[in-house]
Amino acid sequence: MGVVYQAIDHEHGSEVAIKLLHPRHASNPRATQRLGAEGRAGSCVHHPNVVAVLDTGTAANGTPFIVMEIVHGQSLDALIQAAGQLPLRRVAAIGGQILTGLQALHDAGFVHGDVKSGNVLVDSAGGGDALKLIDLGLARSPDEVDPTRGRVASGTPEYMAPEVIRGEGAIPPSDLYAAGVVCYQLLTGTTPFEGGTAREILRRQLDDVVVPPSLRAPDRNIPLALDRVVMRALKKEPSERYASAAAFAHALAAATPIIEPTVRPGKVRSAFSTSAPTNQWAAQAMPGARRQASSGAPPQDTRHRRATEVLARFTAKTTEPALASVGPRIHPEPPPRSRT
Repeated sequence: MGVVYQAIDHEHGSEVAIKLLHPRHASNPRATQRLGAEGRAGSCVHHPNVVAVLDTGTAANGTPFIVMEIVHGQSLDALIQAAGQLPLRRVAAIGGQILTGLQALHDAGFVHGDVKSGNVLVDSAGGGDALKLIDLGLARSPDEVDPTRGRVASGTPEYMAPEVIRGEGAIPPSDLYAAGVVCYQLLTGTTPFEGGTAREILRRQLDDVVVPPSLRAPDRNIPLALDRVVMRALKKEPSERYASAAAFAHALAAATPIIEPTVRPGKVRSAFSTSAPTNQWAAQAMPGARRQASSGAPPQDTRHRRATEVLARFTAKTTEPALASVGPRIHPEPPPRSRT
């Protein structure tokens, strides 16, 4: 949609990035609206984990543009493809920075609307990972009037929350769902519903039960507590997810073990990631959930039986709110009966 140039700000002697609409989109009001949204959100939010917009304007030929800080490094999407499954502590640190940036956006009254690994830049030059959320083209206030609401669903299929797919519009919990997909991708090297056409992926987002990360990547020995954190973020209903990005970040850090679990020998998974562009679809009424396991890379053999059992626990109804809010119930062995 856009063209980005590296430039020099002669007034301040610093490097900047200038983003303009691609010439073929110059007359597209929707594209102009997206660039304007990116400029507004980036100008209002000042946080280390969100790319800063320094200026906005219109070129001599009438093309709007925004001037942003320049961020070095690579996309998180590229990092996942190159490194595959990352250590759990690194996953928690990366996920925490994404969520901290989202909390800053939400506190400023904006929803990102297009959180995905391709919209996160990672600079690892300093020995650690410094992250920036970028591409705020779909950012908007949840209360902002959207003329396409109910008719158009915008985003990237593998990261779109069910309510967005239904055309209900993006809200803060929608960003948390997408962040949960990114955490899942960091843990397993794949997204929960990868593969197939865009329509098939959207259908699975609505209908299918997510295979827990520990079953998608059984060789990693992912702790059950970490499973529960990610699975809660991927709940179909927004009200069942975390109350805020900060709460999600806290739970993610608390569930991550200090000592990395031993990796069991087995087949090394090749990382799967998506570079699919943000797009729009006509929002259509979808049928209710069929509660079936995801068709994307399902567990096989004995893992399939184990997946069925665990998924049943994840979806089982419970009268204990504390357990219901974090994942599957764990039933202890019943005490032995006393003989009379």
